Amino acid sequence: MRVEDAFLAWLSAYTIDDLRSMTNEQLTASLKTNAIDLDADVTVATENPPAGKSMLSRIYDAMFLPTHLYAAFIHEYSPDQSNWVKAHEAGRLFAEKALGDKVQTRAYIADAEHSADALFDQAAQDGAQVVFATTPSLIASCRRAAAAHPHVKILNCSVAMPYPGMRTYYSRIYEGKFLSGVIAGACSHSDRIGYVAATPIFGVPAGINAFALGARLVNPRAVVKLRWSCVESDPFEALLKDGVDVISNHELFAPEKPYAPFGLVRILPDGSQEPLAAPYWDWGTFYQKLLNDILTGHWEDERANGTNNAVNYWWGLKSGVIGISYADKLSEGVRTLANTLKQSIIDGRLDPFRRVMSDQAGIVRNDGERWLSPEEILKMDWLSDTVEGEIPAFESILPMAQNIVRLLGVYRDRIPPVKDGPIL
Repeated sequence: MRVEDAFLAWLSAYTIDDLRSMTNEQLTASLKTNAIDLDADVTVATENPPAGKSMLSRIYDAMFLPTHLYAAFIHEYSPDQSNWVKAHEAGRLFAEKALGDKVQTRAYIADAEHSADALFDQAAQDGAQVVFATTPSLIASCRRAAAAHPHVKILNCSVAMPYPGMRTYYSRIYEGKFLSGVIAGACSHSDRIGYVAATPIFGVPAGINAFALGARLVNPRAVVKLRWSCVESDPFEALLKDGVDVISNHELFAPEKPYAPFGLVRILPDGSQEPLAAPYWDWGTFYQKLLNDILTGHWEDERANGTNNAVNYWWGLKSGVIGISYADKLSEGVRTLANTLKQSIIDGRLDPFRRVMSDQAGIVRNDGERWLSPEEILKMDWLSDTVEGEIPAFESILPMAQNIVRLLGVYRDRIPPVKDGPIL
């Protein structure tokens, strides 16, 4: 890495004022912890590890592993302000209850009176051994905290962040999207299916393509019409005008029964919406499994196997951290089909992307004979030829959504930087 590139990477977590005030020792620690290897891939952990260990490993674990964990959760908003944070907070409480006296947790809310950096420091002073930051925009605070508190395990809920001093976590929601696409293809009478996408960030094009491939699997005439909620104020209404009869809206952030307008809905003749199914995130299961992995030594195993690489936990249906729920009125035949395919994914016999598929430019992206790598799926920046619509340009995205696209957008490296005025 060139010196200027390293300096720019450092400035993404720190300021010029930090540079003025740091001692040489603090600066060295921040550079080591926030080093970024621009040529290296993030180590992607696609499933939580099996429970079994050798006798020697179990003896070592009994001698050196903690018997109790204090885990801090730092939220950017209060749960009553954000359904995303509300789901993570429910996940925290679920994990604490499931793990009993082995784990104690506490939530810290960043607000006008409490900066995120101060909350990381407070959590460390309170004795936290692991800290989860539940939104991607807290990544800079995570990096600074990793340098200031190297004894604390720091995790941020995001993907594709190649910083070795901390870890990230997300889930393969595209697997649930594939199943909802199968249901959409089976339930559509017009062959015109709508899809509302949130923002063009890492993982979202994979969800769109998986949904479209699922629909085409059961209905070779199916066409998916794509709209973006980060571009227009009412994409759902726009899809209704396009004549679709089934719409996939945003997934649920917690395991619960599907309800309109979330998940997959059928548009009835009178214009009302009938829920069919909904992919969901299960953060309680994720936090329970990851905290248990720390207690049982798998965190250290991954550190040994992956050297000092950045680790991204990207678990899926098999780990139970994502799923799909069905409406009571969904037909038994469609439900059975979806469950059969779901089990095939869990067993490793089916992958949504191991199929002949081409993009909108006619380029063959898979000949059907190979498994796409996690990197190829995470960083998809193209759409299937079964999709009508496009990935929106940054300039067309509503201001409220531009920050997350700057951070995690599939074209983030091509977005012009924001000029904040003179640096010195």
